[in-house]
Amino acid sequence: MKKYTEQEYKKDELLAIIAANLELDATRKQQMETAYRAVNDVLSKDEKFFKDYIINVYPQGSLLIGTTIKPLPGEEFDLDIVLHIESSYLLHTPAEIYDALYRVLSNHDTYKPLLEKKNRCVRIDYNSDFHMDILPGCIITINNNRLMIAEDERRISWSRTNPKGYAEWFKDIAERNKGSFILHERYNLMLKAAVETEDLPLEVYQKTPLQSTVQIVKRYRDLFFQDKDTTKMPAVSSIVLTTLLAQCHEGNLSIQEALINASQKLRKLAEAYKLRKEKFAVYNPVDNHEDKSKRENFTDSWEDKHYASFVAFIDDFAKKLNAFLNTDTNETTYKDLFGNGFYKQNVQTLVKLEERLKGNPQLTTLLAGNAFTDSRGNINATTGVRNGNHGFYAES
Repeated sequence: MKKYTEQEYKKDELLAIIAANLELDATRKQQMETAYRAVNDVLSKDEKFFKDYIINVYPQGSLLIGTTIKPLPGEEFDLDIVLHIESSYLLHTPAEIYDALYRVLSNHDTYKPLLEKKNRCVRIDYNSDFHMDILPGCIITINNNRLMIAEDERRISWSRTNPKGYAEWFKDIAERNKGSFILHERYNLMLKAAVETEDLPLEVYQKTPLQSTVQIVKRYRDLFFQDKDTTKMPAVSSIVLTTLLAQCHEGNLSIQEALINASQKLRKLAEAYKLRKEKFAVYNPVDNHEDKSKRENFTDSWEDKHYASFVAFIDDFAKKLNAFLNTDTNETTYKDLFGNGFYKQNVQTLVKLEERLKGNPQLTTLLAGNAFTDSRGNINATTGVRNGNHGFYAES
C-alpha cells in the first residue's frame, strides 16, 4: 500500500486546479459548437453534392477527449472538425469531396472571406481566438466510424482515420482505476460531509489524471516552442503528444504519478534517439490494418529535426517538472512550467479549498475513519457501519 503525504496531496490538488484553469471556458466551447453546427446546416442544404448523403460535422481531437487548453496570448485555438460523409470512399475521390466542401463554403457570404485552403482540410478563420479546420472523409463500411480522408495535399490517394474510435481508446485508458483516483475520492468525501463547493471549480475533481497530464504537457509545449524558429525546430504536435502520453499511462491514481511516469518513459525515447539515433513511429492506436505501411502514422512526416526537437523539449520539460514537484510551491518553479498566468489565482483557490476542508468537522471525522453511516445513510460519530480510513492510501 502506498500512503500519500498531505504535501503530495496538496501538490496534486494544485496541479488539478492549474489544469482546470488551462481548460477552454464554457463560453468559448459554446461558440465553437455553434460554429461547427452552422457549417453542418449549410452543407446539408447543398443541392449539388451533399443533398444525396447523410452528413455529420463533429469535433475531433482535444475537444472530443477533454484535453483542450487556452491558446497563449496572440495565438488562436485550432478547432479540428470532421465532415463525416455517409458514402463509401470507393464511389469518390479525395479531391471530389474536398472540392465539394470548398465550393459550398466559398459560395456562402459568411464564409467566403474567411476561407483558406490547407493540404487536407478547409480552414475557416473567424478572426477571433480560434479557427476551424474541416477535414472531409467518407466511410469505409456501413455502421462504422472509420473514415477515409485525403492522403496528402495532392488529394489523389486515400488515408485511414477514426476520430471517434481514438476518443474511445483514450477514454478507456484515462478511466482505468477511476474509482480510486485520489481527487475523486476526496470529492466524494466532501459530498458526504456536505462541504460547500459552489464557488470551487468542480472540474478540479472531475478530470482524470491522464487528461490533466495531457493539458499540462501541452501547455509547456506551447511555452517551450513559443520563441523558437519552428522551421528549424518544429513543435511536437498535440496528436503525437496525446498518443504517447496515453500509451505511457499506467492507470496512475494521481496527476503527479502520471506526470512522473510519462516523463520517465518519454525521456527513454528521447535518449534512444540522442544516443543511438533510434527513430520511433507513432501510429494511430485504433488503426489495426494488417499492412503497417497503410496505418495512419502521426509521425510520417518527421525528419531528423523533428526528433531533435522532441529530445530538446522532453529534456527541458523533465527538468522543469522535477523542480516543480520536488520543491515547495513558489512562483519561480510555477512560471518555469506554466508561464506567467494564474499563479496567484491558482494558489488562492488551493488555500480556499484547504480552509473549507479544515473547517468541516464531519469531513475530519470521515478522514480519520471515526465516522459511522446509519441505516438511512446519515453520517454520525456513534451508530451504524464504521466507514474506512481515507488517509490517501492506494495500491502500490
